[in-house]
Amino acid sequence: MIDTLLMLDPQFHVVAVVFYGAATVLAIAWVVGGRASLASWARWLVLAGLLLHTFGLVARWTAIGHGPYVSRYEVLSANAWVAIVLFETVASRLKGAKSLAVIIYPAALLLVGVGLYTGPEVELLPPTFSGIWLVLHVTFYFLAFGTALAAVGASVFYLLKSRSAEGSFVRVPAPTDLDALSYRFGGLAFAFWGVGMLAGAVWAYYAWGRFWGWDPVETWSLVTWLAFGLYLHLRRFFGWKNAKAAYLLIICFLLADGTLFFTSLIDGSLHAVYFK
Repeated sequence: MIDTLLMLDPQFHVVAVVFYGAATVLAIAWVVGGRASLASWARWLVLAGLLLHTFGLVARWTAIGHGPYVSRYEVLSANAWVAIVLFETVASRLKGAKSLAVIIYPAALLLVGVGLYTGPEVELLPPTFSGIWLVLHVTFYFLAFGTALAAVGASVFYLLKSRSAEGSFVRVPAPTDLDALSYRFGGLAFAFWGVGMLAGAVWAYYAWGRFWGWDPVETWSLVTWLAFGLYLHLRRFFGWKNAKAAYLLIICFLLADGTLFFTSLIDGSLHAVYFK
């Protein structure tokens, strides 16, 4: 039974990638001026991919007995899953958010694809990887990445829309709406990141006997959180909007990417166990 589930997991992921790729093509065609029906087809395709993606994650979880937070394959897959779920949850509720599909869909495709490339081999769960605080730590960082991805997508669209000729990107909302979207998602990313960092400190206390040890991941996580805080502070109290805010948010997102996916590769990091 376990071998069957482990065999089905990457197969589900591969088919999900195909659906995400098809959804990406249709979403791009819709944004650049295609018919409205393309957006509906893209959404149905991505939901079908998400269902298969979910089957893959559940199959692996059932087989190995722990959540998707140990190997690169699991972490990348889980980040993609959360990003899609978050986007589909809010896209119909926030004005203009639907156009961010051309950012979210290919990002999920890339994450799952890279995860498959690294290999779905099973990693044993380290003794310290346990407890509710670990679950909260990981969950809120997944949420932070998903909202940061949406925020940077709105910022990139703002820069493109504000500089493009009139009539380009007809399905993309006005720059003012994009600026507001990036602000909202940026605020959520800051909040989720902070809670994830706090939960991680409590987990670290139970796992290693200290709340904070200036591990490379911890240090850059703090830097990233402060960068998002600076973004929000400059917007709220110094009136930063438009291109300046968009560029700063892009920097924040690059810091987040580096913290989540690269700092754990540094030798000597306690977090390196799950990203070797």
